Amino acid sequence: MNRTRMIIGLTICAVLSVAIVLGLPELLNESDIFATSKSTSSSILTQEVEGYTKEGKQYYKLYRGGELLGVISDLDYVYEKMDAIYEERYADTFPDEKITFGEDYYLSQELGYYELENIDDAIVAYIEENDGFGIRTNIVEFSTSEGVYASIAVADVNDFIAARDRFLTNFISEDSLKLLNSGGRVDTLDRVGEQVTGYRVQETITLKEGVANINNVMTDENTILDYLCFGDNKEREYYTVKEGDTLQGVGFFNGNITPTQIMLINPDRIHSVDQVLEVGMELNVTYFTSPIHVIVTKQSLREEVVYPETPLYIEDNTLYTNVSEIVQEEKNGAQYTLYEETWVNGVLATGEAVSSSIIEQPIQGIIRVGVKQRPYIGTGTFIWPVKNAIMTCTYGCYAGHYGIDINNRYNIYDKIYAADNGTVVANGYDAGGWGYYIKIDHNNGFATLYGHMSHRSPLTVGQTVVKGEYIGDVGSTGRVTGPHLHFEIYVNGSRTNPCEYMNCWSIY
Repeated sequence: MNRTRMIIGLTICAVLSVAIVLGLPELLNESDIFATSKSTSSSILTQEVEGYTKEGKQYYKLYRGGELLGVISDLDYVYEKMDAIYEERYADTFPDEKITFGEDYYLSQELGYYELENIDDAIVAYIEENDGFGIRTNIVEFSTSEGVYASIAVADVNDFIAARDRFLTNFISEDSLKLLNSGGRVDTLDRVGEQVTGYRVQETITLKEGVANINNVMTDENTILDYLCFGDNKEREYYTVKEGDTLQGVGFFNGNITPTQIMLINPDRIHSVDQVLEVGMELNVTYFTSPIHVIVTKQSLREEVVYPETPLYIEDNTLYTNVSEIVQEEKNGAQYTLYEETWVNGVLATGEAVSSSIIEQPIQGIIRVGVKQRPYIGTGTFIWPVKNAIMTCTYGCYAGHYGIDINNRYNIYDKIYAADNGTVVANGYDAGGWGYYIKIDHNNGFATLYGHMSHRSPLTVGQTVVKGEYIGDVGSTGRVTGPHLHFEIYVNGSRTNPCEYMNCWSIY
């Protein structure tokens, strides 16, 4: 660009007066001049001194990263060479531009009293071989209150805007993005589901003009999008789908990433978290290392189970020991709970219940039991063994998985509670599988197992427990990639899908 060269000229003029003063022949005597070395041995390129003169001559010193590259004899000639290279190699990609010296290069003008070897062609060749040409283009800077921490050069601002919007739609639907960008109002949810209420990019993104090395300029939307997803991280991890794989299972064994995250980074192959995978499909399972953080706020209205109080046991001396009779069936209620959640780059960060309303009252169970009946007999219905339960791996989500994996949505290291009354029949450690685990016999044909606990349960074998009683803490012991509770239900000694006895649909 002519403007770039004008700026270089102004910079040179700013230092010219100093250079002239320091170069006046009156300050030098002839013996000093001829004592100078016969070459510029301190520069990157060797350049011979061919003679000296008392008449000063303007020279342009070109530096790379603070080190002298060489002295230019004819700056206009060098620019002509660069113009020719531009027309040959870069004119189609960067129309109506001119190449200049790259980011690490700068010129200094001075008045010299010597004749130097002309190495202008060698200087241009060196710059070309070392990808040192620059071009005035668009610089995108990413900064925080502490300053700029990253920047990229883009040929077309529209490509950056399109890539940014595509990156945002990883976390926000196009419709929601349009509504929020237009200042539209988001009403409070009145039906089960979720909606985005707002978003922001945590960092400041600034666009300006500047000079960048021409080979570092991003010239298409996909290259910019890849940077927004992974930053300077060039390494990618891939997984080849095998028979029986699900997105849950693939994520479980690859850093415990969620199906949603896998879908976001494989937009050309995965279009739904419930998609059936094809054997041989290669999936990118690289976790986001984006240089920016997209903060999304959501409202989530969920229908939740409301558990009744512990069943009322009425002693009845007309019933034999260990015999019971249900007077009133226990029944779960239901409520709508509105949560406000904060997500960072597609990962849930915080969540808080802001309101709830009962839509169906729970019914407390009433049971007549023999005088000597003990409450460790199970009710036959189960509560979720962690609060705010969310399922991370279903029954059979990978081969050999005979339970379900659950977490507290807002506290992954939460307490674990007995799903029903019963008797502890096992409390041990399984290094190759469950880690610390406990098993409870509910004395009615059912038994439950709780695996990957953070430490051994404080209960002892033979001890009775009541539904909802604390039995341990969620951990990540045994064969596991992250903290969660592995939960199994046995019916007459055989493992079965817990979802046949619990409302799993409510915690997906």
